[in-house]
Parts: sequence; structure tokens; C-alpha cells
Amino acid sequence: MRALEAAPDLQLVRRCVDVAELIAVAQTGDVAVAAVDLSAPGLDVEAVRAVRAAGVRVVGLGPADRASALGTDAVGAGDDVVSALRTVQVSRGDRPVPDGPVDGLVEGAEGEEPRAGLVVTVWSPSGAPGRSTVALALADAMARDGRRCVLVDADTYGGAQAQQLGLLDEVSGLMAACRVANQGHEEQVPDHLQVVREGLGVLTGLPRPDMWVHVRSAALERVLRQLADTHDTVVVDVASCLEAPDGPGGGRDQATVTALTVADVVVVVGRADPVGLTRLVRGLHDLRDVVPDEPVVVLNQVRDSIGWSVEQLASTVHRLAGVRPLVALPQDGPTVDTAALRGATLTEVDPRSALVASVRTLATLVTRVRPVTLAASTT
Repeated sequence: MRALEAAPDLQLVRRCVDVAELIAVAQTGDVAVAAVDLSAPGLDVEAVRAVRAAGVRVVGLGPADRASALGTDAVGAGDDVVSALRTVQVSRGDRPVPDGPVDGLVEGAEGEEPRAGLVVTVWSPSGAPGRSTVALALADAMARDGRRCVLVDADTYGGAQAQQLGLLDEVSGLMAACRVANQGHEEQVPDHLQVVREGLGVLTGLPRPDMWVHVRSAALERVLRQLADTHDTVVVDVASCLEAPDGPGGGRDQATVTALTVADVVVVVGRADPVGLTRLVRGLHDLRDVVPDEPVVVLNQVRDSIGWSVEQLASTVHRLAGVRPLVALPQDGPTVDTAALRGATLTEVDPRSALVASVRTLATLVTRVRPVTLAASTT
């Protein structure tokens, strides 16, 4: 404090007693830089992101590895706070600070390496079109193709992957992984996976919907990136709502929005009937506000009784939404029901099922697709 007060080029605005006050002061717009003791109670990834989102640079005072893990802009020794603060480039404009450490300012921190694994987020509009079933089947198919795969249940409204696989879910793998990631310990994220079989793991979801507050955007993003660094494919099952998070940390739908923005490929599942198609078309238009790249659209539960051919269904979606479905999954109630009862995958129940074969086609397509910018529909 004495050193800051004596510095002619720095003005001390406030000494914050805790992290909550730090965030509140940052959001007033009266400060440009925050000097933070890296051992302060409650200081985590989400708190640092909230301060930076308010346009305030964060200088961490303490170990460089801790500063890098939390995502601060710079790091310095606690006994030389003035020198540390002077390393930060400050802009007094209205633009918020970009998310993530500024290149070259965090001492000892390396630039983020491109992740090796593919992140596939499976989303659907409301109406139970079979999104979770497709996500599990897709992850299983990729694992059987020799890829190290992990399935993440990030549905904050009603995650069901643990039940589908017959796993105990008293302790949420997702919540535990987010907790360690929020403390800057991403290397511990794989410790919270449950192994389904060799090559396939699952990060179980929330046992109760009211626990969504423990899945914060910054932490979830770090969890997904860490899993992508240690696996070939990460398949993420998310909820349907696309409401934008309200402020730093966001609301209940932050998990869905985060998983969609982090994804390399987005798979959209729609039910092949009049109500399902209507919801699918509307959902694809809403999705553009979150993900500008073209998704892989899947028509699920296709059956002859609908009265339309697969081509007619695909053409209708393309005409109304500007995106053509690429895969049609036939309805196979007996196989799906038996798998749910046994806690097994579709392939384990009936490897010769037409549904299983179609999912394998989807898996092959997803691993080859590259995002293409959506063209606006002219109809």
C-alpha cells in the first residue's frame, strides 16, 4: 500500500477486503488494473474472468504457475508490486479486456497450444428428440473405431447419461471436474472420469438440476479443453435452451452456450415428425446467434408411418432453415429400450441394427466434417 501511494504514475483507488468486493469495484469502471494476492481466499478462474470482463487488467502477485493457471494478465513478486503493475498495457477505452492472458505479459506462461482432440457438441431443440441417446451412441461408435473418446454430460436441466449407462451418480463427475478446473488444476480433470470400457469414459452429469450453479462457464471451458488435450474425441451432451448468459459467470444456460462455442463440430438432432421438424427449423435459426458455422443436422426416429421419404424431410428442412440434414437415423424402439434397461449401448444390444449402422455413418461424417459458414436462406 505504501509503495503504491508513493508511485507518482499510479493512483490507488481501493483496497478490497475480499474477492467479492474486488469484482464489484472492477465493475464500477473506476479502475484500470487490479493487483491481487494469488493466495487470496476465493480467488479462482471465474473470479479473474469476471474482473477482466469488466475491462480491468489483473496482475497476480505470487508464483508464475499459479498466475498462469488462473489466467491473469501479468505476474509479479509480492514485494515489488509497482514494477509488476507497470508491465501491464492499460487501455482506458470502453472495450472489455480480451478473455485469456495477454501474450507476453504472464512471466513463465506459454501460449495456448492447439488441442489435439475433436470437441463435438450434441444439441437439439426442446421436445425430447433423442439427443442424449444419439450423443451416447455417437461416443460409443467413435470409441469402437479406435478413438480415445469421452462423453461429457453437460445437460444442466436433466442429465441422464449416468442412468443410461447404469452408473452410480451420487457424485457428479462434471461438478468435481469444474471445481478443480476453477482452481487452476486442469491436470486433475481426467481423475473424475468413469471408465465405461477401454477407450470410452464418461464425465457424469448433475444428480439434481438445482446444482447447475456449480458449472461455471470459465471452468467448463477449461474442462473441455483439457479433455480434448488428453483424448481424440470429446462428445458433449447439452440442454436445449440457448438463452445468453447474463453477465460474468452466466445463468443456467451458460453450460450449453459454452459447449457450443468451444465445439469444433455441432451436431443438431431433430425428431422426424411434423412437431419435431417445426422445432428443428426454429432451433436452427436460433442456433445461428450462438454458432455461426454450419452444424451437422441429424433427423432422428425416421419411420415409414410419417408418410414422407427421407429426401422429402431433408428438402423441407433445407428449404426452411437453409441447412440440409446429412444423416437419417431410423426408429428402433426395441433396441433403444433394451439398452436403457440394461445400462448398455446400442451396439452392445444389437450390433446389426440399422440404427447402429446409421450412427456409425454419423461418426465417420463428424470426424471428417469441417465447419462452413452458413449462407442466409433466401426462402
